[in-house]
Amino acid sequence: MNSDSELDLKGAWDTFWTTISGTYSGSPIETIVTCVGIGLIAFSVLKYFWDKRRGNAGIRGHSAIWWSLGFGALLTGPAATIPFVLGLLQVVIDIAMNLISSATSTGA
Repeated sequence: MNSDSELDLKGAWDTFWTTISGTYSGSPIETIVTCVGIGLIAFSVLKYFWDKRRGNAGIRGHSAIWWSLGFGALLTGPAATIPFVLGLLQVVIDIAMNLISSATSTGA
């Protein structure tokens, strides 16, 4: 694997999202998806505080809250949240590929 190959996760998502959002931008579907995302975020925050009030403030029982919070964030901002995550993933993959290519080229 050489470092000349360029991984473009964010660019691929931007192309996909402009195609999708162009078909329903400003439509009721966009509003419904955003409202569902906001509802999930509100539910997860309220559930966290409810559990904390009842004395169940341990980290172990909050995995469902974090999943719903993340899914709600994806629904409310697919034009911002997903490209940010894909950009971070792209940086991590590029660093790993550079490390692997430098380790294999110097080991000979």
